[in-house]
Amino acid sequence: MTRHDLRSARKDVPMTSRPVGRRGLVLGAGTLFVSGLLAACSDEPAPPPAPPTGKELAEPTPVQTEEQFTTIVGEVNADVVEADEARDASLLSPRVSGSAVHFRKASYALIEKSDEFAAELTVPGAELVVPMSSVTSDFPRVAIALVEDSAEDGVPYFMALQQSDAKSSYTSWGWAQQAVGIEMPTVPSALKGSEQVAVDDESLVMTPAAALSLYAKVLTDGDRADPDDQLAPNPFQTGVHEGIQAERAKLNEGVERDEAATVRESYAVKEEEFAGLRTDDGGAVVLGTLLSTRTVTVAEGATVRYTEENRFTTVIGRTEFTSKYVRTYGTHVALYIPSADGGGQVQPIGATRTTLTASGE
Repeated sequence: MTRHDLRSARKDVPMTSRPVGRRGLVLGAGTLFVSGLLAACSDEPAPPPAPPTGKELAEPTPVQTEEQFTTIVGEVNADVVEADEARDASLLSPRVSGSAVHFRKASYALIEKSDEFAAELTVPGAELVVPMSSVTSDFPRVAIALVEDSAEDGVPYFMALQQSDAKSSYTSWGWAQQAVGIEMPTVPSALKGSEQVAVDDESLVMTPAAALSLYAKVLTDGDRADPDDQLAPNPFQTGVHEGIQAERAKLNEGVERDEAATVRESYAVKEEEFAGLRTDDGGAVVLGTLLSTRTVTVAEGATVRYTEENRFTTVIGRTEFTSKYVRTYGTHVALYIPSADGGGQVQPIGATRTTLTASGE
């Protein structure tokens, strides 16, 4: 029996905080039991193998092989690349669905008015890094694939995959880019597969629904929304809050705090989209979708003016606001939730954010 802790793609080395790209993996492959060991020598000839009896396997097996995963990931990449080249969301079918399609449609509409939004067209690569396949036979089935970034030396993405029924193909409704500098959980090998985790699973430190809700609240209200310190620090939260404070300071430059305008971004969970699979330690990796609205509210009698156009004012068609200035976003996120027995904080491990709309008056 050997244990393969594949935190590196090709060598048993600890993870680092650098972007990994093609140079290494960030998830473990779990415990792999090696069968087919050589038998001891004997003077008696070995009996012929027994015919198949049809008996069910003692343990459930993955519903997708690594080869099938590779095909699916490659087809998702091909559909995204084709759609992006044509700026046509209808070309995302058949492998891309749900909010990933909605986010792409919104991006294409913004790009028509400002090419700067093209930088937000994140594209998961065609190369599979780590597959997490469900052993659940019921539908809908979910899977999670860690895939390379299409950009050279980029950071991998956690890709959510779902199969609605036996006649349907797996589709992806979103991908969250791995957070650099965050320790990743170890997952079962592709040969072993993972137990599917429900959104209301109570074997974890909190249900996935509660964890996603907590993350949305903390992104909205900061650490005061987490008095028990259940959520671990993470780069996406830090970046969002630093961006809000920087914008707030710029809007009120030369005046008292919030005298000219206030900035607030509110997050909510899109409950229809969820994928969750068990990790080696009894915890779970889960993916979900968050929608947010960032509103600049201009104080009565004040005016917010931008001396130069930016990508948002170009889309809105004005650089002066006397009432409000609103942007909406969609974000795919990945979380690691420890088991109830193991304890610990919920750790956000990935996020990809897309601008959806901009308006103002």
